[in-house]
Amino acid sequence: MTFEEHVLRIELLGNTILPNVLTPEECDEACRELARVVDEERGLPGSTHTAHGAWAYNLMNKARIFERIYQAPELLRLIRHFLGDDAVLSGAMGRIVLPGAPAQGLHFDGSLTGPFRDSAPADRGLRCVSHVFGLNVIWCLTDFRADNGATRLAPGSHRLPTREIPRDAPPPGETIVEAPRGSVAVFNIATWHGQSEHRGTEPRVALITPWRRSWVRAEADLSRMVSPEVLERAGPEGRTIFGFTARPPYVERWKWDAGAGRPRPEWAHLERDEP
Repeated sequence: MTFEEHVLRIELLGNTILPNVLTPEECDEACRELARVVDEERGLPGSTHTAHGAWAYNLMNKARIFERIYQAPELLRLIRHFLGDDAVLSGAMGRIVLPGAPAQGLHFDGSLTGPFRDSAPADRGLRCVSHVFGLNVIWCLTDFRADNGATRLAPGSHRLPTREIPRDAPPPGETIVEAPRGSVAVFNIATWHGQSEHRGTEPRVALITPWRRSWVRAEADLSRMVSPEVLERAGPEGRTIFGFTARPPYVERWKWDAGAGRPRPEWAHLERDEP
């Protein structure tokens, strides 16, 4: 599928799949490292471990393989087409779903911190869907199948301004993302989606890396979290990817370097919130 075809799918259906972004060896390494992180964080206060699986966060700091999430040119091209060259990485998460996990209710993202928060009275219960405010990116570290808890989507729902999602039956045309390991699923955050029931026998493993427009509130302020060595390895684009250039000035505007997301060198003593 060409770049233009991926763009059209996102515009019309709200989603697309990029094949073969990760090699089998990279998938194996990412699965091993995610399992290690999940095991190390098991039992910590606020741990996300349940009988149905676990989450892990801020993975870019926890293994080199997870730095691949912003190093795929074909993915970055698609993200920047919809969100601009200054698009910001909004999270770096891992998800393990175990057999027996129930289906998750359909929802859309950006309702807690993003552009689709509870509406003001003047919004009359509607959300703005004329533009793409964010994209969800799911890296399939294992095969995504209809029986193993893969993400289900309601194609076209990204165009609906209503905030209400029907609960009495699956929406017409609902599909389940089926993709081989190494693929990357990309969809508009306005799309109704949710995890399907896991009826298989093996864990379903994925990385989840949402992106937002630079002026939309991200799910996490990665500029305060990314480690210095990870930021350095990200190269010249790193400060944009991790949201430094989206920071509003916290000193006099003439003291501020917007491109670097920090005070100008002569005012470096005023800098705070270093990674």
